[in-house]
Amino acid sequence: MSGATAAHASYNGSGTQGLAVTNKINDTGDVMSVFWTKDKTTKQLLHGCSLIEIPSSGGSTATPGSNLTFTMNSDMDLIGDLYLYVTLRFGTTNSIRKEYGLLNLFERIEFQCGTQIWQTLEFADILALNTTELSEGGYERFILSSGGFYDASGGTVGTDFEATSGTDNTRAFSFRLPLLTRNLGPMLNNYSSISESGFLTAAAPNQTVKIRIYTNKTSVMASPNNMLSTFSALDTMDVRLFGKHIIMCNEEREKIRSIPGGIAKRLKLTQYRDAIAPSVVGDGGSGGTCNLELDCDHFSLYASHIIIQIFDNTTYIETNNYRLDGSSYNDECCTLISADLRLNSTSFCGALTGGMMAGPLPESMGLYVNNFFSRTDPHTRTLVYVFPLADKAFSGSGVPLNRFDNIRLSLRIYVPAISTTANVEIRRVTATCVGETTALYKQGAASISMY
Repeated sequence: MSGATAAHASYNGSGTQGLAVTNKINDTGDVMSVFWTKDKTTKQLLHGCSLIEIPSSGGSTATPGSNLTFTMNSDMDLIGDLYLYVTLRFGTTNSIRKEYGLLNLFERIEFQCGTQIWQTLEFADILALNTTELSEGGYERFILSSGGFYDASGGTVGTDFEATSGTDNTRAFSFRLPLLTRNLGPMLNNYSSISESGFLTAAAPNQTVKIRIYTNKTSVMASPNNMLSTFSALDTMDVRLFGKHIIMCNEEREKIRSIPGGIAKRLKLTQYRDAIAPSVVGDGGSGGTCNLELDCDHFSLYASHIIIQIFDNTTYIETNNYRLDGSSYNDECCTLISADLRLNSTSFCGALTGGMMAGPLPESMGLYVNNFFSRTDPHTRTLVYVFPLADKAFSGSGVPLNRFDNIRLSLRIYVPAISTTANVEIRRVTATCVGETTALYKQGAASISMY
């Protein structure tokens, strides 16, 4: 008997096999063929897509502490994924001191619809979303790009993050802006399960959509954050914005605009909270913990997870460093021991350990946990943790945080035992709430109608 006939020969309509399959086409329930599926019969409404450059109203050259405004073309039917391409020209010798040093050139990025700002992405939000939504290979390219490893032609330059850039040297980097759209599904979807997310311009032709990009001040780019060794007036940034320009067929466009009650569409959104340079303990060779509470009352999304990041800048010396048990150690860093989310003073699920939030929990949600980590170099150490609020990212098991008046995220952070002459320092602890909100497209305009 051929192995392919074993399933047929053993079929009697009972047991687990009987619940899963049938050999009768007219059987009750949903019966489908694997040889002629809806993938072969489904038609998509005609649409086209191309990548276009979105113009800036004041030119593409940015200076420290300024902003650029990009205005979307009114003939777009849907604004899809957005991409930034940045060329940085160093006028003086410089060193890129962080694995994502060039990314820190941006303070925040705003998505504005009409007069309403729908989403604000802080620097830490851009890093957090790319860290958890990019595959390992995509994350590697993202980190190398934002670390200055590529020139304008896409060729690699330098061999490490401390590579010195000589006079008139250029570095180029690009990345996807995680605004409104999300790419957590499989890249090779079935034909019948492909969907396009983004801003539905066709249903809001009367509103102007703008992307406003704010650059950091010189003092932030260099000291004290050590992203770049220096930043001078001779350095220039050329910022270009590209987007997926999607056009529908006429019948779909007119149908969308003629729906009397409008269209309600869920959009990915983020909200942000941080603590700058929180006080820590543990110097003098003792080690210990730091308890930090973040007030997150403004979180109001239909949320599926919170991304926690610790930007550690602990400096080590070669001697007189100790573990908590007294043994010598010289390359520990500040890490997250546990996190507890309290909604209206009630713990959501109890305290979760850092090991779980950096390992199995995000993976089971369909997220990645990428980290670029160096034990010995404080300039390349950012740790990422995911606190889950749902079974899967963006699933129906999320929590509507707008229905809670009091939201507190309590963090317990491990502080290494070091010598009094060394330095324990956390530059920043951030929390990025990730979830969805509902936009209502009605009578030619769009607004966020509910959280």
